[in-house]
Amino acid sequence: MTDTDQSGYDIDDPSKIQGRDEILPGDHNLAELRLDRALEAIGDRAGRLLLLGAGAGRYARALATARPDLDVIAGDLSQVAIAEAIQIGGPPDYLVMDAQHIPFADESFSAVVFFDLLEHVPNPATMIAECRRVLARDGVLHFFVPLEDQPGTLYRALRDGRRIPIHRWKEDHVGHIQRFQQADVLQLVWDSGLTVTDVRHSFHLVGQIHDIVDYWQRERSAGGKGHLPIPLVKLATRGVFLVTWRLAYLEDRIYDGGKLASGLHVTALREHDTRGSEHRR
Repeated sequence: MTDTDQSGYDIDDPSKIQGRDEILPGDHNLAELRLDRALEAIGDRAGRLLLLGAGAGRYARALATARPDLDVIAGDLSQVAIAEAIQIGGPPDYLVMDAQHIPFADESFSAVVFFDLLEHVPNPATMIAECRRVLARDGVLHFFVPLEDQPGTLYRALRDGRRIPIHRWKEDHVGHIQRFQQADVLQLVWDSGLTVTDVRHSFHLVGQIHDIVDYWQRERSAGGKGHLPIPLVKLATRGVFLVTWRLAYLEDRIYDGGKLASGLHVTALREHDTRGSEHRR
């Protein structure tokens, strides 16, 4: 796991808010894949579900639509994002909250879910411990996290890159201040006292190419240096995306193994109160 210093990234900058779009059945994209794996992990559990890092609420709305029997509560640290989610409306309840200090009592939820959040928080171990604390006995934690320090990925190959400084772009544009390897993430979960029950992968080679091109065009659109005029940057990006967006989805549907993967889907259970070494593999 690699820590980086925080940039000037502002969580309440409206241009940085994530989650404004909707996840629709049959979209055949990576958001749908993540949602499907979360729903599979939740299974037939009843009660309350906590979604952390909700942004403007697309995953919260999708979860509430797919499982109207669950009481979905969604939180985010950004006041602007939560205000947008509330304005959009829908059945989830929203609140501004810090995932490292979850404002609910012990054993309050049957399930805790988050996507693309752990890489944003200053203390990942504290956040995972908080997830465990608010889970009821036999409750499930499910999450997706990018592995941007994983050997064998383009992100790892470019970690010292000057021509393509993808890690700086990610920190500046979306606030990634942690870079993980798979072993780091799983150790955090085991150390919290949760039992890892399922590990799958996504964001293989095509997904990484798509992602790097996306952040290249974000950087250039924000005033970053480059020789290609911005209209051509946008045209080139659209051309690449026509190929990579659906192909990345198919790639991950066909193969969920760890080779060349830069995305990790983890499911873990709170089985009992024994903590520490007894939970480690």
